[in-house]
Parts: sequence; C-alpha cells; structure tokens
Amino acid sequence: MNLQLTIGQLRKLLELENSPQDDTLVFNEVVYDTRTIVKGQGKIFFALAGKYRNGASFIEDAYQKGVRFFVVSQLPDSIYSDAIYLKVKDPLKALMTLAKWHRGNFNIPIVAVIGTHGKTSIKEWLGSLLKRKYKLVKSPKSYNSKLGLALSILGLHSSADIGLFELSISLPKEGDIFNEMLAPTHVIVGHIGGKYDENFSEKNGKKKEYLNFIKGATSVFQIESKIDDFSSGNKGVIKLFSSDFQSSLTALGFQDKIKEENAIMAMGVADYFGVEVPEDIRFSDLVMRLETFDGIHNSLVINDTYSLDIESLEAALQYQRALAQSRNRVLLLPKEVMLPKDEIESLLERYAPLTCHFSNELNLPASNLNDAVVLVKGNAESSMNKIAHLLKVKQHRTKINVNLSALRKNIHSLKDILPQQTKSLVMVKANAYGTGMKRTALFLEELGIDYLGVAYTDEGVQLRNYGVKCPILVMSPSADDFHDCIEYGLEPAIFSLQLLDTFVSILILKKRMGFPIHLKIDTGMNRLGIKPSEISNFIDILNSQPELHLKGVYSHFAESDNQLDASFTDHQLNVFKDSCATLRKHISYPFIKHIANSAAIISHSKASLDMVRMGLIVYGINHNLKMKKKLYPVIEWLSEVTQIKHLNKGDTVGYNREFLVKKEMTIAIVPVGYADGFRRSLGNGKGTVFIDSKSCKTVGNICMDMAMVDVTGLNIREGAVVEIIGKNQSISAFSAQLDTIPYEVLTSLSLRVHRNYIVT
Repeated sequence: MNLQLTIGQLRKLLELENSPQDDTLVFNEVVYDTRTIVKGQGKIFFALAGKYRNGASFIEDAYQKGVRFFVVSQLPDSIYSDAIYLKVKDPLKALMTLAKWHRGNFNIPIVAVIGTHGKTSIKEWLGSLLKRKYKLVKSPKSYNSKLGLALSILGLHSSADIGLFELSISLPKEGDIFNEMLAPTHVIVGHIGGKYDENFSEKNGKKKEYLNFIKGATSVFQIESKIDDFSSGNKGVIKLFSSDFQSSLTALGFQDKIKEENAIMAMGVADYFGVEVPEDIRFSDLVMRLETFDGIHNSLVINDTYSLDIESLEAALQYQRALAQSRNRVLLLPKEVMLPKDEIESLLERYAPLTCHFSNELNLPASNLNDAVVLVKGNAESSMNKIAHLLKVKQHRTKINVNLSALRKNIHSLKDILPQQTKSLVMVKANAYGTGMKRTALFLEELGIDYLGVAYTDEGVQLRNYGVKCPILVMSPSADDFHDCIEYGLEPAIFSLQLLDTFVSILILKKRMGFPIHLKIDTGMNRLGIKPSEISNFIDILNSQPELHLKGVYSHFAESDNQLDASFTDHQLNVFKDSCATLRKHISYPFIKHIANSAAIISHSKASLDMVRMGLIVYGINHNLKMKKKLYPVIEWLSEVTQIKHLNKGDTVGYNREFLVKKEMTIAIVPVGYADGFRRSLGNGKGTVFIDSKSCKTVGNICMDMAMVDVTGLNIREGAVVEIIGKNQSISAFSAQLDTIPYEVLTSLSLRVHRNYIVT
C-alpha cells in the first residue's frame, strides 16, 4: 500500500471541514490493528468499532508507535497537539469511501469472485495463471468482508494490469455495497450453496444480492450447467465448458465435483484473458492457513508455504510483526523468487527491521534464529515447506493441531448470546486443556478476553513470564503461594477464613494496600468455598483490613449441564445471589459476580451476571445440540503410518502375544502410545483411528510409543496420515472409547506431542 494522499484530500473525500496545514501532511498506508505497527510515521489509523473490541481503545497505543493521523467516531480522552483526528460517524464506512475513491483511479479489468464455497480456490488458481502474463493485484487469503475488500482495493497500484478480488455476500444490502465499492468489470459466479440463507427473510433474498452485485459488469462467468442460476438474461454471460479443458482436467484428476468446477472457472477465465493453459497444469489444494510451532534455538516458526505473491507475502509479514512484538524477525524466501525485485525491496523496507535470506536450503547460523520469529514463505512447488519443518524443535511424527481461528469463532459465538456488558473469563488451567498454555493464553489476550483463570499459582506465574498482562484469577492457591500472587499480580481466590487471615498477615508484612481478591462461596457443591453462614465474619475482616479489595465473588454450579432438572442449579443461583446481596449491603463498592460455567452460559442465561467462566466450550465441546452447530473443533490429533506389515494365520501381535491372527491380514504401525495419551486400554480392538477416512481398529496391546491397527484391504501406504481426533472421530467419540470425558482426554495429552497452531 503506497497511497501518497494528503490529509486535505481525505477531508474533502469524507466531506469534512478543511484545515490550512492539511495539504502538506501526507499518509501512505492505512492501519487498523496496532499489533501490526512498528513505525507509525506516514500511517493513518482507522479506529474501527468491532463487535467485541473498539478501535478507540487502541488510539493511545497507535500514537505511542508513531501514528499521528486518526479517523475516529469519537475523540479520545487524551488529545495530542501534534496529532490530527478526523471525526466521522462510522470509520469503517469512511475506509470504504476511501477504497471506492481509490478504485476509481484505475481503468483496468477488475475481476470479482463470488459464491458461498470455493471463492479462494478460484481466486488463487486463476491468479497463478494470470500472473504468467500480467502484473496482478489480488486480495490476500480470504479477505472477503467489507473491511477485507476495502484493504485489498487500497493495494491497487499504477503498474497493475488486472485486479482480482473475492468477496462474501452474506447479508441484505451487501450486493449494492460491494458493487459500489469495487465496481467490478468481470464477475465469476462460483458454487452457490445454502450458506447464509438464514440471514435473508425473502425467499430469493440472497439471489437478489448477487444480481445487485453483478450489475454493471461487462462479463459474467459461470459453469455451463448452472448458467440459469444467477445470470440468465444478462448479455455479458460467458459459459464455461468442461469439454474445453478435458486434457487439463484429466491431468488434475479431481474427484470432488466442486473442485473440478473451480478449476474450470480458473482455466476458463485465464483463457478469456489470453493466457495459455497448459494441458499438464497442476493446482495445489490450498492450505489457507498460517501454521506456527516452536522452533530450534527458542525460535517461533510461521509456516506459510502454500503460495507466494506480493499480497500473501505482505499479509504474512503483518502477522509475523503482530506475533513478534519485540522479538527479532527473520524471513526465509526461496532462492529464485518470481516476484518483481522492486516490490520485494519495498516490502522489506516497510517491515524493517527484518533479516531476510534467499535460499532453498537451511543454512542459517544459529545466532540468526535465537529467540527469533521466523517466517518461512514459498509456494507449493518450492522446498520451503521442508525447510520449515526442519526448523521444528520436535520431530515426533504424532502432533496436535490447535486451530486458533476456531477458538476465536467459538468465543465470538458465546459472546453473541451474552449480555453486552458481561465480562468473559477463559480457563487455561492444565496447559490450557492440553492446547498449550503459552500460545493459547497470548492469543486469548489478543482477542480481548477480560480474565484468564488457572487452578494453581505456578500456572499464573508461568503466564506472567510468557508476557500475559490481563487479570489472572488463581482458584486454588495455598498459603505458601501468596508471596508469588503478590509479586506477579495474581488475584487469589479466598475459600476459607483461615486462608484469608494468612493472606492479610502477608500483605501487612509486605505493606501492600487494596490487593484484589475473589471470594469463593460454597453454594452446594461442597468443594472449596466458605459457607453462606460465614459471610458476616468475612465482611468484618474485609472492612477492617485496608490491605484487601474485594474484586469478585464467585461460586461453582454442580450440574448446570443437567437439561432435565434445573432445580438444584436454580437453588445454587438463588443462594449465590442472596450471598452477594448480603455482601453488597456492607461493602461500599461494587464487585464482579460470576457463577456461570460453560454449560450455564447456554442453558441458564439468567446466571450470566457480571462475568462468565468459559472452559471446555471454547474448544468446541458442548452437548447442547443447538449450540454444537455453532461451535468449531479446536483440537486435531494426528499421526502417520510408520510401517505396513502383512501377517499370516497363526502370527501374533504385540506384547504378551495377546492378539492371534486367525486369517491373513495387514496391519499398520502408528507412532502413538500410552506415553502420548493414547491409553493402553484402547488395545485389542477397543480403540479406533481413521486412515484415509476409513475406520481402523487397534490390534494387540498398546505400547508406550506405538500402536498397531488393522488396515486389511484398505490399500494404505506408509506415511499416510492417521487421524486420532478430527473430522471423522470427534473428541467426544474418542472419549467414549476410553469410558471417560473430553476433559480427561485433553488434559492427558502428553507434552512430548508437538503442538502446531493454525490461523486461517
């Protein structure tokens, strides 16, 4: 992005009152996320009001990073004399207005890809063909929202021959909104399914929005068999036939009908623009995600090796900068980069300080990797994916994929059903339920979670050492831990008067005043907590000891997931409310009230109060049928086939020779065992894994490091991916094989199993 626009021009564009000095003040880049800012000079910050976070809260952070131009809906409390604040009704609409104006400066083909599925595949595959002949600007990854499209349009530059953008029409009026902003000259209509139908009250509401977007385009491309779906009557319709690309389709060998149609779209439009499509073309399955994992020499590795173009490189560099904070950043690119040298140099300059290496081999000195955040970028044909995996600190072939994007979606789904003022606490105890405390906690803090919760003080200390700054509630502190609670700013739960007395003594010794605590009340679970009858004693101590500040009061439901009988949950809630009312009468300031856990958020909305505690549900696990449809699985547990063995009748398998082969069979050896969390009780047919989406039962006893499974007649190859938990076998189904619950499965996943973190 290199806009070179004056503040005066922007004021005029947004119909704001001009100022004499504005014509001399130039900005070249739009930013909206302060995590991506290193040098703010020449940037303008749009304080966007999101559903869960308000950009106005980050104006100060942007200023401290060097930004001096701001587009805001309300002026901040602190006004700096050397900063300019452009006040508008809606900063997002202002950004879209800027994008519309910028689009109007280019008289080039603007190609838009619409549909409910496959948009990104069509765009990326078409882009790989068009760039053989043209200088192309395209939207990175899945930037298809109003914000994503506006930012993508602002990437158009004077040397571009074609613009290629995808967009997602999911709400009423969006067809007109997107059309006005992008003014497409060519539209590709991809696969249309039932996605987003629920957002339209009219029967043909979604179709109407697609037609509104298409208007004005000179050409509309569709698969011949679907030509009447959206484009009938439009003189600019161009039919795309599979028969025109039969040789290429045969070479591609897609079994999936939608993938084949996407390929026809890409090849057909490329042919329309005069690009020769080779018969032996290869389209890689897109892995539209950034994969992060711990690397050697205490590095953090970002693996983004599915495609390499300027747009995706810049998006990856932005992500790297946000993740790195103050850590050194290293970029690894292939030796032969088929990108304009001047554009790469411009990017590297904008994202400095950054160490960049061009090589097809891993030949970096260790000093370059020490404590660095390393971005490995390449395309599917390069060797960069291999280099990324050589950087892994652990090479155990069994791994856990943690989908942070799914985690974010789950939290947003929960916030959608909560009162707007209700705070959120997410539990990250027990290594964040097996997902890895450090990366998960830092990601949750980035999302704006109000509190994190842990069981023990040492977990809270870990979080502080990782750089977590948000409030942390310690639910089961001991008297020996209080010094650490004070030193690391952790908020302890007080569950007995004796514990309270000990804590007060330590606070007096350390001369600390007004230290935050949470009072745990036992409302019937008969675990930790003071009884309601003891509250008066607690009040006496609290009011007589200025060392204490009651930050919150909470309790635990015993059976909030009991959907048949809510009477005990209602009883607990009433006891809790009465206890809080008693406290409030005798305490002069407000405190946070929280009792709702994951299940109660769904089934007992009246229990939400001031804050809720989210646990297993944020990882996509819940038994409420209605809510399950809105949740995404966060955990995927995978391994691979190490060896294939063909066995004869009479052979035995595993320790103690417990499995006797009764007829010829084939088994696969998988490097996962009870030391990884794949328990011994899963042996001899009780446990199941999936290979190539086919169910395979265990054979013989489970070993510490290995398991054997039956793959007879399945034509499985060595190296094939083995799914333990994933799309074919949910964590609930796997837990049932163990006669336990998902909590126990997650928290028993071994630390030696490598965690990969995925952001889509």
